Formats: sequence, C-alpha cells, structure tokens
Amino acid sequence: MKTERHSAAELLKATSSHLRGTLAEELAGQPDSFSKEASGLLKFHGVYQGDDRDLRKAGAGKVYSAMVRVSIPGGRITAGQYLALDRLADTAGDGTLRITSRQGLQYHRVGVGSLRGLIRAVNNAGLTTLAACGDVVRNVVCCAEPLPGEDRQDLWRYAKLLDRELKPETRAYAEIWLDGEKAVSFGPPAEEAEPLYGATYLPRKFKIGFAFEGDNTTDIYTHDLGFVPHFEGGRLAGFTMLAGGGLGSSPGVKETHPRLADSVAFLPPEDLPEAAKAVVAIHRDYGNRANRKLARLKYVIEEQGLPWFKAELSARLGKPLLPPRPLVWRRQSDYLGWHGQAGGGWFFGLRVVSGRISGPMRAAIRQVATDLAPDMRFTAQQNLILAGFDDLTRTLLDAILREHGVAAPAEMPPVLRHSMACPALPTCGLAVAEAERVLPGIVAEIQRELDQLGLGAETVHLRLTGCPNGCARPYTAEIGIVGQSPGLYAVYLGGSPASTRLARMFRDKVPQARLAEVLRPVFREYAWRRSPGESFGDYSNRVGVEALRGRREEAA
Repeated sequence: MKTERHSAAELLKATSSHLRGTLAEELAGQPDSFSKEASGLLKFHGVYQGDDRDLRKAGAGKVYSAMVRVSIPGGRITAGQYLALDRLADTAGDGTLRITSRQGLQYHRVGVGSLRGLIRAVNNAGLTTLAACGDVVRNVVCCAEPLPGEDRQDLWRYAKLLDRELKPETRAYAEIWLDGEKAVSFGPPAEEAEPLYGATYLPRKFKIGFAFEGDNTTDIYTHDLGFVPHFEGGRLAGFTMLAGGGLGSSPGVKETHPRLADSVAFLPPEDLPEAAKAVVAIHRDYGNRANRKLARLKYVIEEQGLPWFKAELSARLGKPLLPPRPLVWRRQSDYLGWHGQAGGGWFFGLRVVSGRISGPMRAAIRQVATDLAPDMRFTAQQNLILAGFDDLTRTLLDAILREHGVAAPAEMPPVLRHSMACPALPTCGLAVAEAERVLPGIVAEIQRELDQLGLGAETVHLRLTGCPNGCARPYTAEIGIVGQSPGLYAVYLGGSPASTRLARMFRDKVPQARLAEVLRPVFREYAWRRSPGESFGDYSNRVGVEALRGRREEAA
C-alpha cells in the first residue's frame, strides 16, 4: 500500500465520522451557506455548494445556493418517478431539470433551506442523491436504448447491481436528511463501517460504465472502469474489462492529462462484482492522497504500469486473468428519433440540448409522462429515451411534441443534434469560460461554415466545456472546445466518430467570436481532400494537427 502525506481533503474525510462532520449542526442553525469543511462533505451526499457568479460580477457579493444531483443507475426511471422529480424543480430549484453526462439528474440554484425537503422527496420517489458526487463510485452508466437483438440484452441489471454493491454504507445520509429513516434499498448495516471504502473513502471520484460492443454511446474508454459484454448464442459469455480512463486535466499541472482506458481482461459474468470491488480497492490503496489533481486511477496505472495492475488485480481475485477480447466499434451517436424496440413496439430518442429540460420541452415531457407513462431513460449524451410505444401511442407522442413546439431530432441542424456542453457559468465554481449558454450560438456559426461548403448534412460531433476538467468529454470529440480563460478557448481536433481516440490540440487561446473562423480553412480542406465516406474526425487525425495548423487562415 502506498503511504504519503495527506491533503486537507483526506484529513477532513478521516475526521468526519463517516461523512457526518458538522452537517447536522449547521443545518439546524438554518444557515445561508455551509462552512468550507461542511461543503467538502456535502459532495458525498450529492450536493455542491456554490454561488451565482453573474451576481458576484454585478457586485452583489456571493449569493449561495446548491446544485443537487440525483443518482440514477443506467439512467432508468419510471414515469411516476420522473413526475415526482419534475414537481421538485418548481419547489426547490430554478424551474429546470438537467440531465447529466452520467445519466443522472441535477437541480440548480437550490436554496440551503430547501435541501432537506428536496432530498427527502427524492428518496420518497425511490431514488437517492447519496454518492452522486464525492470520492466514491459515482452513478454507474450503461447504454440506454432498448434495441432488439440477442446481443443487446439489457445492461441495466448490471449497472444496478454494481451501484448497489459499491454504495457507501454510512448511516450519515439517512440520519441527516431522512431523520434516521434509512431507505430500505440501502440495506441496514450491522454496524457503522465502510468495508470497501474505509474511513477516508477513495482518493478521488471513480466512474464505471457499460457499453455494447460496436455501440459506444457511453464513451466507455473515458471511465476509470468499463465493461463490454460478449454474447454467444444469446447467452452472456462475459465482459471485456477496461481500466484507467479519465479526461480531467488541471492548468499548470503538466502531469495531468486526458487518458483512454486500457483493455485489461476477460471476465466470466460471475466475477463482475468482485472484479469491480477489487479495482476500486486498488484505487483506494494506491491512489495519490497528497495531490488531488493526480488522484485518479489513470495515474496509478501510468505510474505502476499495466502489467503491475493486472498482477495486482489477479492477486486480489485469487485467479489468473483471461486475456481481453478484441473490440470493434462502429458508432457513438445516441439513437434519436423512432426505432424498433426489443420485444416489439417502438422507442423514441428525444434530443435535449445540453441536457437542460425547461420551458415547452419540460411541459411536453410532463404531459408524455402523465398521459402515456413510458419507460424513461436518460442517456450519457444528455438525451432522453422514451420507450414502450405501440403504433397508437407513437402517434400520440408525435402529436404532444408538435403541440408544444418541440423539434424532432431530424429537424435539428446536425452539429446541434450531436453536441454536448457542461453547465459552466454562472453556477459552476470551476468554470473559467462559458459553455452551455453559448453552445447554440457557436454551433450555429460552425453549422453555417459547413453549409457554405456543401457539408451541411455531415455528422460532426462537437463538445464544449468551460474548463479543462472536460465534464462534457471534449477530448474524444471530433471537435472539442475547452475554456481556458474568460472568452478564450482551446480547440481540439481528431477524435474519432466512435469516441475511441483522443483529439489533439489544434489551436489555443481562440476568442469565442473567432472559433468558426479558425475552423473554416480546415473545413475547406476537408471538403476538398477527404476520402469517400471519411468523417471529419478521421480526416483531421489522418492529416494531423501539425499540418492543419499550417493551413493559412482566411480573413474573417
């Protein structure tokens, strides 16, 4: 086990009495905001404290509120659960819901005084905010679309299994937020203990995902731990395990960087829970607890080496590892619009720009949930799957969307249809530039450049973040735009359409107003010189960013 001096965050966890700290006492005092120490522990309970930076900039000082994240394994909820969550957006938030890039749901601008009521209501709906944030295993994601085929058996059961097996066992959550009435789904521990996490939990967050081979809708290589199922004759034969992915980086810390996961081993189905626990334990024991910027599993694997990691995992499982199976990928785009469903009938992929459910779209989804009660699944690309329709209810869904003015995915410009953005300003404390609020304008300008070159129908995946942490996964996109400082962005090119390759930096410190202009000569070269059927990301990777940088920019 690695030993080193510990950061302040580690000392806070160690002295928190299993994530209690002073949370209960501070809540009892009806504060306008929490102390720094309590704010650090709130994350484990699914809450981030922050302030509205628009108001701060306007001279109002720090006006605190909270972002509350609901953990939804595999993104799957019932229509009844969705309606319960929708109602809470008006009583405890800013009137919107936001689908996360990990298939959860967020409330923004929640007042401190509303926290306990919101969290209790979430639990009453059969969900939880516990471990949606913090140094633990976060929401487990999986491919959400119920496509037919014997190699498309529902992965949700496995996401749910690992979510249950890897949940923290502390009683603090129930004591503080539920008045001691611990939710049945958590399972009452015999005594206060964290057999997997220990008193200091993990060095940093830990992300797990599942993806069907060929269908990388969850960006499987960006997770700390990923599983790809293999089916033989309609039977699950096992999983190829991937480990060591992660996209976050920190300005000024040259050792930090995005990294894609390595293929590690093939696991029989029965080994799935223990293998996941073993990898989490390796991160627990060897992760960097002195420098949080270097505390992800990817750095453990880089420092120790993949052969060491495999040997350590084999020792903890008590058996030799089987070699991973080769993987082939075809796509990563969500299944938007109408598609045939496993078992018959139809499902619909609704495009939700930046995951923000508000206004007419929120009203339309509420009516769909009320009148049609579909199976509902959030995707890792911040969209919504509505499933379980027959021919009649399919017609009714189309009518509801038209009535509320919600555009069908096919009616949207391709760049907007296949884009992602993080919330960024004004509510994210880490953001250094805009993202969600400026995405529509940026993609419209880029779409216009493509249209003028006859490329308007091309699918080009674009992702935008307000800082290098990369929450919208820009580093695997065909075009990644990453905030560096107010109004300035780095542009990355060359990610693959299947999100299996890292993009490389093309230009840095590009003003927001010049993003489309800077890309114009690259688009022009792509239009002239691409191979038949070659995607923009593959073309950019083949030519190389060095050569692309050499293309002389046109005048604005």
